[in-house]
Amino acid sequence: MKYLRNTLLMILAAALIMPSPLVLAEGVSGATQESKVDDVQTVDNSLKSAEEVKDPVVDKEQIDSNSPSQSSENSEILLENPSTNDSNENHVANEPPKPESNSESEPPKTDNSDKSTEENAPILISKISQDKKYVEIYNPTDQNVNLAGWKIEYYTGSGAKTVGKIFKDEVILANGFLVLSNDKTLADAIKFDNNLGLAQNDGSVVLSRSDGSVSDTVGWGNNSKSTGLPIKGGVKIVWRCFIDENIIDSKFLSGKNFNNQEVEPYSRPNCKTPDSKSESPKELNKCEGLKLSEIASNVDEQFIEIINSGEKTVITTGCKLTVGDSGVRENIGDIELNPGEFLTIKIKNTKLKLPKTKGKVYLLDEAGSKIDSTEYEKLSKSSSWSLIDDEWMQTFMITENSENIFKEYPDCQSGYERNVLGKCVKISVPPIEVSCPAGQYRHPETGRCRKIEVEKTITPCKDGYYRSEETGRCRSIASAAAKTLKPCPEGQFRNSSTGRCKKIASTDGIAKECPEGFERNPQTKRCRKIKSANMPTVGSAAAEVKQVAGATWGWWVFGGVSLLAVGYGVWQWRWEISQFVRKICESIKSANGK
Repeated sequence: MKYLRNTLLMILAAALIMPSPLVLAEGVSGATQESKVDDVQTVDNSLKSAEEVKDPVVDKEQIDSNSPSQSSENSEILLENPSTNDSNENHVANEPPKPESNSESEPPKTDNSDKSTEENAPILISKISQDKKYVEIYNPTDQNVNLAGWKIEYYTGSGAKTVGKIFKDEVILANGFLVLSNDKTLADAIKFDNNLGLAQNDGSVVLSRSDGSVSDTVGWGNNSKSTGLPIKGGVKIVWRCFIDENIIDSKFLSGKNFNNQEVEPYSRPNCKTPDSKSESPKELNKCEGLKLSEIASNVDEQFIEIINSGEKTVITTGCKLTVGDSGVRENIGDIELNPGEFLTIKIKNTKLKLPKTKGKVYLLDEAGSKIDSTEYEKLSKSSSWSLIDDEWMQTFMITENSENIFKEYPDCQSGYERNVLGKCVKISVPPIEVSCPAGQYRHPETGRCRKIEVEKTITPCKDGYYRSEETGRCRSIASAAAKTLKPCPEGQFRNSSTGRCKKIASTDGIAKECPEGFERNPQTKRCRKIKSANMPTVGSAAAEVKQVAGATWGWWVFGGVSLLAVGYGVWQWRWEISQFVRKICESIKSANGK
């Protein structure tokens, strides 16, 4: 208990003496902030803006004139020595000592936030060693580039693809190299995700950006992918050469350099020094002003249309087209395009394979940087993917070498027309009217032929005839006069229903009352004798015979029914009756015995 109490007292004393965590945090944050400010100033002095990215080929005099300023600005990061005999490792100056790192550690990361430079950076494949199984890439720009999302793929001569490396957050320094290999003897090499075959006879290596566009392609052998002339197969190493500090994008060599020395990673093997200014490397064509205009992929004859959207004439030397991630680049050729002029590239005349309904097309400059791109999907038959009013859309109006026009629906087949709902419906053709025969006409309601009604002329009746108003027929005047009703005599009138003359009723015509004991018959209107109610009625013999016969038949029926009832009762109570008769007989016997 004593030791526990002493321990608690010591902890309390230490808590009172030590400063609070808030004070410590403020001190640390202040120091960190100061160091960050220094770092930011150093990085700002060593990097240029993305808009001032240097072309892959720069004049030597320009580099010499800028070299003092560059050396003073790059106070923190020193690039590799351009000499082929110098050390192959990256040197870092003016930094505090750091613990030893593994030879396979990745290059330092950077906070360079210029995404446009990183997305479109013209990173090149500088060396491929089929013998030592490594791939070297080079950053010809003055900016560090974050390779997150980039990838290196290897294609065999048969076309099989192997993904060698998908970069996560690796950074390639400005004007620096990055070597990828699983050979631990190579300093600072980054491991492949899986081993690459790198055959010596045929093969290709494709470097793709994070958006899927191809940054560079190198191939060797007859069946390889290549941006320029194919490199002969059966080699141990292929490499791009430099003239002083500048890489030659279009020149790929194989084997040893011109000094008959081995080409090592992280080195800049020199090309032949030009003897005159005419042989000096020229600046790569940036193909400024060129844009994709129309992609006709789902048509019988596929094509890609390009337009010069700038204000200056453009020569397309070195400008390229590529589709998807195939790695195949097609040079447009040496064509002069005036402002607003179109250029159509027929796919059948190129090595490109344009998917019909879904794909992505890139337009590249001579250095391999993306100028323009577009992606299409669900493209209908006989339609094109066109740029109309700065917006890509599907149109059914194919406008090769002319301005794009929007058309929402394709043409209907012959005999059909498109209604307001956008559907093709059959064109209603009015029926051809056949003329009616002579003397007939077509009725407007029924559409049938009807006989033309000729107005009838009434023929006058012959002499001695007249036309009846009721029947419209001619009738004889003589017969009509003979049938004329004569007037009724005086004191009579003509009955309207019978047409006969009838005497007009008078007081003398009123029927007289019948004598006593008589009554007037309502039907004949005559008087008849009233029948007396007390007068006896004499029946006839036949009626009496019928009554007697009916009475006799009734008694027979009654007797028969009664006999049946008695018989049924005797049958039902036969035992009781037999017992009753037995008792009577016994009583009689007993009485006679006494």
